[in-house]
Amino acid sequence: MKNEEELLLKEIRVGIIGTGMISHTHMQRYAKIPNAKVVAACDLNQEKLDAWRAQYGVESGYTDYRELLKRDDIDAVDVCLHNNLHVPMALEVLKAGKHCYCEKPMAGSYADAKLLYDFAKTCGKELSIHLEALFFPQSRVAKEMVDNGALGKVYHARSVGYRRRMRPGLDITGPALFQPEFLTAEYAGHGALYDMGVYHISQILYILGIPKLERVSGMTYQEIGADPRALEGKKFEVEELGLGFAKYENGLTLDILESWAIHMDNIGDSFVVGTKGGLRLPYQLEYQDQVLKYMNLVNGQTTEAEIRFDENEEINRTIDPNLFYNVNDQAHWIAYLSGQIPERIDTAWLALQTMLVSEGIFLSGKLGREVTVDEIEAMSESNAIRVQKTPYGSFQYDF
Repeated sequence: MKNEEELLLKEIRVGIIGTGMISHTHMQRYAKIPNAKVVAACDLNQEKLDAWRAQYGVESGYTDYRELLKRDDIDAVDVCLHNNLHVPMALEVLKAGKHCYCEKPMAGSYADAKLLYDFAKTCGKELSIHLEALFFPQSRVAKEMVDNGALGKVYHARSVGYRRRMRPGLDITGPALFQPEFLTAEYAGHGALYDMGVYHISQILYILGIPKLERVSGMTYQEIGADPRALEGKKFEVEELGLGFAKYENGLTLDILESWAIHMDNIGDSFVVGTKGGLRLPYQLEYQDQVLKYMNLVNGQTTEAEIRFDENEEINRTIDPNLFYNVNDQAHWIAYLSGQIPERIDTAWLALQTMLVSEGIFLSGKLGREVTVDEIEAMSESNAIRVQKTPYGSFQYDF
């Protein structure tokens, strides 16, 4: 691993488009990366933009993203906008000759995500999608165990995301947290599956080695009422619960449950099972609280081991300092852009495959039957925003 003086030689200068809630998480991570410097930000709300810049000491601010993209001293741009603006803005960033880091989900539909992925592969710039669960030590060790054969032949997995009553903007409120667009089909596209399901599904697909999808069945629901006071002035047009069953190559199956709101106290954890053992993955955002549970047979007896990552991860990072580059999405991305690591996780491909199975759930629910991967790819439609009305006029996105 290069020493700190060497790391500082290759500074990556970043611009951020969108200063809403998620941008704070991104910014706090950049602040801990020695060779990353956020030099500009853009938001349509001048007051919010000024407060954001003052909070983080960012020198330049713009209400027109085109002015930010004109700067030749910016290496990469981080897109922190609503779902259906991800593809339009990410394409603008890549066309401007900047590397692009984009908040999840990749897009509002598989068709839009595929368009972005294909363009990124030809433009000579890097595209990364925010999939934070991939960088949990829990995910890394689980993937190593699957790859090393500790589970034998893996034949089934489960992706679970549970919130009992936490619909953004309805049960979790506050103008600083969630804007009304978070719940609309126009801007968000979908709800629970796109909000948190992206993390859980992509984590399982990563551990499984991103298998090839064959067919999907599923259903989505919006059934639980909300307080009229919370709904005032808002449209609630997206799902609060998504359920799916996917069949992959070689007989591998995956069931999915993602909830923003459900009248149930516990629906369990994500897991992966094989012929020799199984892994349970309780979901925790901080690695100090994470565990990975391994079940198998020893001398014919059922056995369970718990791998904890508080002390273990400190030891692991002492042995392999390169693990510091995997502490989160932004650290991994900046390390790759600055040449500190030779390769990176292809988060764009993984995000695209996550979009594919998610779109299958929506399409299956709409048609009332199982759908094949060919049908999903053929029937997915673009819902990206092409004309955005702003206080300063309309932005036209051409793609």
